[in-house]
Amino acid sequence: MLKNLGLKVYNRIQRKNPNAIKAYALYKEYNMGFHAENRTKSWSYLRRLIRAEKANKKLALVALPKGARPFSLEPLKENTCTAIPDSMLVPRIEPEKLVESLMEYDVVSFDVFDTLIFRPFAKPTDLFYLLEYKFKCFNFQELRPYAEGMSRAKTTKPNYEVDIYDIYEELANYTPLKREDAEVEIELEKDVCYANPYMKKVYDLLKKNGKKVVVTSDMYLPPEVITAILAKNGYDELEKIYVSNEYGYNKASGKLFEFVIKDFGKNIIHIGDNYDADVRGAERAGIKAYHYAQCNELGNVFRPATLISPVSSVYKGIVNNYMYNGTNKMSAREDFGFIYAGPIASGFCEWLNEFCENKKLDKILFLARDMHIFHEVYNKHYKKFDNSYAAASRFSLQELIVDSYPAEFFHHTIKARCDRGYTIKKALNEINLDFLCDECKRFGLNPNDLIVANKIGKLEKMFISNRARIVEHFKDNEQAAKQYFKEKIGDAKRICLTDLGWRGSVLAYLRFLLVDKWHLCEEVKGVLLGTSVNTTSIALNSEGIVSSFAYNHLHNRDYLSGGGWETEYIRILSLESIFTSEEPSLIEYRLNPTTKETELLCYKENLNKEIIREYHTGIMKFVDKFESFRSKYRDAYPISAVDAFEAMQKICENYEYIARIIGDVVDTPFAIAGLNIDEFNYVPLGELMLERKMIQQWPIKGVVCKEEE
Repeated sequence: MLKNLGLKVYNRIQRKNPNAIKAYALYKEYNMGFHAENRTKSWSYLRRLIRAEKANKKLALVALPKGARPFSLEPLKENTCTAIPDSMLVPRIEPEKLVESLMEYDVVSFDVFDTLIFRPFAKPTDLFYLLEYKFKCFNFQELRPYAEGMSRAKTTKPNYEVDIYDIYEELANYTPLKREDAEVEIELEKDVCYANPYMKKVYDLLKKNGKKVVVTSDMYLPPEVITAILAKNGYDELEKIYVSNEYGYNKASGKLFEFVIKDFGKNIIHIGDNYDADVRGAERAGIKAYHYAQCNELGNVFRPATLISPVSSVYKGIVNNYMYNGTNKMSAREDFGFIYAGPIASGFCEWLNEFCENKKLDKILFLARDMHIFHEVYNKHYKKFDNSYAAASRFSLQELIVDSYPAEFFHHTIKARCDRGYTIKKALNEINLDFLCDECKRFGLNPNDLIVANKIGKLEKMFISNRARIVEHFKDNEQAAKQYFKEKIGDAKRICLTDLGWRGSVLAYLRFLLVDKWHLCEEVKGVLLGTSVNTTSIALNSEGIVSSFAYNHLHNRDYLSGGGWETEYIRILSLESIFTSEEPSLIEYRLNPTTKETELLCYKENLNKEIIREYHTGIMKFVDKFESFRSKYRDAYPISAVDAFEAMQKICENYEYIARIIGDVVDTPFAIAGLNIDEFNYVPLGELMLERKMIQQWPIKGVVCKEEE
């Protein structure tokens, strides 16, 4: 029913009624078959839940549809941050509680795939893409299921049951493959399958308590293969395995369960994800069943339908299995890092290697602070090039290019403070140019004058006429910066500089300093995650000085304007908030007057460091899971910019959800930097979104971004 509503409608309902949607998801988990046959009753129940939440009534008191299985709302927590499904959306019964309820049975039977065992794909047949790649067999993805269907239609075996060798014999009619090539698929299944952590915990507790466990599966893989897959993943103390292709009957008919009953009696409960086969089939055989809702079924509806590449299936499968298996309860920000930022980090790091190889570069500098988590991800999973993490900021570099590019310095320091309540004296103090106060009178200015539009011309003249003094004032800072980057670069000659975005000016400043002014290396190329539309970025991209991974004025242009300026604004805020580091920003490179060594002058603290840690925890968890599979098959699963960025692009259009995720991050409302700043005028990003009418209220009442203690 929710699929038919459409993702946009469902998101709208969920944003306004998060706890009703959680209760409804739990209802579906316990009543999947009933729900499938009684959609109208389910829809009516959801409406009653929504009305109850709006009226601040207890959801547990809402009457269930007649015939629905009762369940407890105890696992639900009010006021959790949920605008789309995340790790807390489906509050599965705790493994320990499930085991308690299973102890009354003599035998517990489990389904295998999507219950005990996961595959890292959005749907099981996506394994066939990897086989197509390995076999170099054109259109294998379509021919493999077709051959299975034809094999079942032609077989003389009971109830159309076939094994994998029968399927490959049929495939031989349409492809160069042979019966024995089935072994390749078997070995691949053994390699990619991994244990469902929820069911592994249930299994371990059952065995600890001396319970007999069997496996009952509808599958074309031979029993010995399923046994090997299970044993490899820790399910190695099974009483017996019942597989449809061996017994000639399936679960849905109930007849496969009859063999289990014959061996162990009727005091059996079966656990599986397919309602028709696992629940109805068990009931037909006269035994109890417990339905474990399939993770991909719960999650695929919330993954972007526009993600259709092979690697997107891996992304969706890993996210769905991790978020909804029932063991991973993370904060909303960790979820966000896992689902939306993790793919970006993976995609960028892989593209970075390709870029450096193509440009024949020999070292990468990840610029602080926005590239911190990229630096960690790169060195843990993608490292091919020597690299360093280097502190840089626009303000610290503008001091060093003032002799050649004074307009850049003036525009971002003096002019940036125009009409914002700054006096000339305060502005000069913050940018460490107090001595220019003595020059004000000569240019018809007073240090106590406010910086307003009609003063800019005079200030610029004063600034230009004192250019030599300013350069001399920053001379030691320049020496400190040169020493710092010489150490970071070492003997490398061709450097790649990385930054998040959006204008590319920091990369251009450093390129000028490293190559043209200091002669520390021969070539510098800059890469960004993305660029906004402005004359600087367009020129730098066109000249090949800067390249961008996700989007620019020529590449993935819909990401620039999709959703309008508000979406671009909130996307930039989101990315900067999520990928920045916990450390405070750099102000200046300083030369120690005694040791003549370089010191970094930074702001005192980063008020967002705890929030940032949550984002980065989620990002690294995703990349670890993603690369645990993909590292073995990387050539088959390249990550495009769309694969990496599409989910983030879509979710950034959901302003209220984004506000819940980044709204508590504080920042200055304008891009003003400097030193001698005792106190920033920090404001929550949620407040900025409210000012721009992107959300209706801030704070969003009744919703927090962490679980309540």
